[in-house]
Amino acid sequence: MRFRLSQALVPRALKLALPASGAYLVVVLGLLAEFLIVGNVLGGPGIAAVGLAGTLALLLVLSCHALELGTQALVARRYGEGAFKAVGLYLDNALFLAVAIGVPVTVGLYFLGPEIFAAAEDQSIRVLAFEYFRWRLPSLPMIVVVLVLIGFFNAIGRPQIPMAVYAVILSLNALLCFLLVGGRGGFPEMGLRGAGLAHTLSTGVGLVIFFTVLTRQHFCREFHVLRFGRHFSFAVQKQVLRLAGPIFVQQFFGNFGMFLFVLINAAVPDGGISLSASTIARQIGYLAYLPSIGFGIAAATLVGQFLGARQPRRAAMGALTCWMIGASLMAVAGLLFIIFRHQFVGVFLMFTGPGEGEAGAANPEAVAQLAAAVLIVVGIYQVLESVNTILGKALQGAGETLFVMTAAVGTQWLIFLPLAWLLALPLGFGAYGAIWAFAVQLAVLALIVMAKFRSPGWKRRVI
Repeated sequence: MRFRLSQALVPRALKLALPASGAYLVVVLGLLAEFLIVGNVLGGPGIAAVGLAGTLALLLVLSCHALELGTQALVARRYGEGAFKAVGLYLDNALFLAVAIGVPVTVGLYFLGPEIFAAAEDQSIRVLAFEYFRWRLPSLPMIVVVLVLIGFFNAIGRPQIPMAVYAVILSLNALLCFLLVGGRGGFPEMGLRGAGLAHTLSTGVGLVIFFTVLTRQHFCREFHVLRFGRHFSFAVQKQVLRLAGPIFVQQFFGNFGMFLFVLINAAVPDGGISLSASTIARQIGYLAYLPSIGFGIAAATLVGQFLGARQPRRAAMGALTCWMIGASLMAVAGLLFIIFRHQFVGVFLMFTGPGEGEAGAANPEAVAQLAAAVLIVVGIYQVLESVNTILGKALQGAGETLFVMTAAVGTQWLIFLPLAWLLALPLGFGAYGAIWAFAVQLAVLALIVMAKFRSPGWKRRVI
């Protein structure tokens, strides 16, 4: 397979990728706005509580992202085949699964919440975290439904719709959070309950907008959507779960593995310097991840549609075009991280640097120096991230979800975590050694993903 960019597919790739990247940028900015509002009103305890409860919420949302990708892969394939009635069949059954999964999990978490947050040492933070989580919890089943709808619109080549709805949801969430947390504009002062309620209300409004768009005559007539009684099928639901299941496992173990990586950095006996420096460098590195996500979604969509249309060569060219554009952007970002590492770290510390009594606060200069060194490695592995994210999502779009899950989880638990522990603790390299372990894992995973992509088998996969 020749690695060259298809100029004919560039406009199509950009049309799919840019709105998807914009949607995730809106999410990042919305979460940042929530932290700033809560911190301004409630200070450190409020931020700690939102961080604690938000981590659990994020784990749940990322795990349910599997249902989004499973829906996208199947709908894109049917759309490419021209089987538009089947598009509605798969969407309706995926929506049923979203409700069947989201509602019981929400009920269970409501009763388990106090026990989950009992791990927090500070009782006041435990109470605040559960209050926030309890009022945010009703948004969970709605978010699962939203993710399925996002997968549908991405699959039919309309990513601008999720981006627009995301913008509404996050803007409304920030506004309601501003009004309810501190009791501004005549609204009652609800504290963290208001922040949680803002999530629930804004997600509900977004869901209404999604269904309003979906029930337009064009979508109902062309795709036969929202015909649950006629479309209900255990066989179709099994297909969705067969694709989504490995992605769920990958997301769950991947995020749990990163949690262990944080614990490894926290165990370095340097007064929290490694933990602070690693956190800062990785947070800065997330800025370069947006193009990877957007072009990964675009690659999965193009692969699904072209394979459905029985054009495997164009499917491969579409994925490669997305990767080459995304990799170029990430390479530029990585180079900027390396050249301006001290400036990036300085700006980050200016707004979010450790305060008095927090990890690494006793030696901020050491934190800044180590974070800058770690950021060099973060810049180096950006192109490797592009391979694993963009071409990995392309393979998932072809139905190779089990392969991608096995490769990602296997390299993380067999290479990354043991090597990170060895380099950071027994060998004494701290955060700098741990981040090199991550780079090694990404390199091995990139070789595996690239080898799979170069093989012809994924182009013949039937889903």
